[in-house]
Amino acid sequence: MSYFGIIENLIKNARGPPPLEGVKVVEFSHYILGPNIPRLLAQLGAEVIKIEPPPRGDRWKYASMWGGKGFYKGMRIDYLYLNSNKYFVGIDFKKEEGRKLVVELAKRADVFVENMEPGTLDKYGLGYLQLREVNPRLIYVSASGYGNWGPLSKLPSYDIIGQAESGMIDITGWEDGVNEAYRLPDYPGDWLPSTMAVSAIIAALIYRERTGKGQYIDLSQAASMQRFMYHFTYMSLTGSRLKRSGFIDPSAYVSGVFKTADGKFAALAAMTQRQYDALAEVVPGLRGLREARDAESLWRKYEAVKAWASGKTLDELLEFGKKAGVPIQPVLNDKEVLDDPWRAERGSVLKIRDRLYGEIVVPGPIVKMSGTPLAVKWVARPVGYHNKLVLTRKLGLPPAEVERLEREGVVGYWDGQLGNMPPPGWSAESDPVFRGEKDEVEP
Repeated sequence: MSYFGIIENLIKNARGPPPLEGVKVVEFSHYILGPNIPRLLAQLGAEVIKIEPPPRGDRWKYASMWGGKGFYKGMRIDYLYLNSNKYFVGIDFKKEEGRKLVVELAKRADVFVENMEPGTLDKYGLGYLQLREVNPRLIYVSASGYGNWGPLSKLPSYDIIGQAESGMIDITGWEDGVNEAYRLPDYPGDWLPSTMAVSAIIAALIYRERTGKGQYIDLSQAASMQRFMYHFTYMSLTGSRLKRSGFIDPSAYVSGVFKTADGKFAALAAMTQRQYDALAEVVPGLRGLREARDAESLWRKYEAVKAWASGKTLDELLEFGKKAGVPIQPVLNDKEVLDDPWRAERGSVLKIRDRLYGEIVVPGPIVKMSGTPLAVKWVARPVGYHNKLVLTRKLGLPPAEVERLEREGVVGYWDGQLGNMPPPGWSAESDPVFRGEKDEVEP
């Protein structure tokens, strides 16, 4: 069997338990930056309990797209998968009994994740200083715009602020001609820092195995985004600003996104001498410019490929790329990504059947592992949906006590606002998970 066949078999036959099975996480967060951290931990097998103040909870679920679109069966579409594999508990932490419930959950937790305004949870007795007293092994993660100390720590931040503060927006757009800078879509200012937080948590879990000690992790959105950039190092060593480059990669022989004769777009990157020489065989104007990397030459090469590509259909470009060994791929739209058989085969575009919301296409787990299959098991639930399940089966409270907490408003449920509802036709009486009689993962 070939190397590739062996690798495919290893991945497809992964059967072991997930790597973070047994790790318990308490989440107290909203929007994207905070919730994506436990989401990734849950994909790796951790048990995540998301605490929300009833009835509204995480405010991201109410943010409508394009004038009210973007909801599916009463829930915001990206909220569904952003909060997959989690248990949802509605607790009024401002009430003393509610605070005690959160503390009890934190006592049993390995990881606590929050992204409230710095100092908020400390004010309510749920900050790191209080929770480490009841659980010294706790790994406490605070994610915020600028971290929990320093002169900017009290300022609010969102994705675009992180992109701006990190310097990322400044290097988008074009250096000459069009004086514009661009926000990158789909919230990389949230997704990227939250992904980095997961590596810190896993490192802290390993450290705790060696020492028995938990610790505090302070994640700054703006500072984390900056870790993906090298423009400030370039400035310090050259004394020059790294100019905006548009579609051009200043480190490539030639690269860019080009419009084709049939009105489509293709990305091309010639990163090696061989790839450039193959391109120069067919593109007029490239020969003799291979080693020219100054800005003027890079633009000349870009314009030469642009003129050549404009006379080819996308299929003709792709065929050339395959034969010549030059990386050329189409710029895919949403439907093409959705229908791409390669992504379906690898599970990067994953179709699941959620018990409440039915068939949903979601992003698959971020990696493939040979020892253990990773999974998206269920999507988000309304505020407090798992109250009975978590409080009785995981925290050990008698059902009568849970009923009392409900009557007194210490724990609560969703309010029926768009973005915070079970699907149409759902009934509490016929849902054993809502009633706490069955877990999401039980058959």
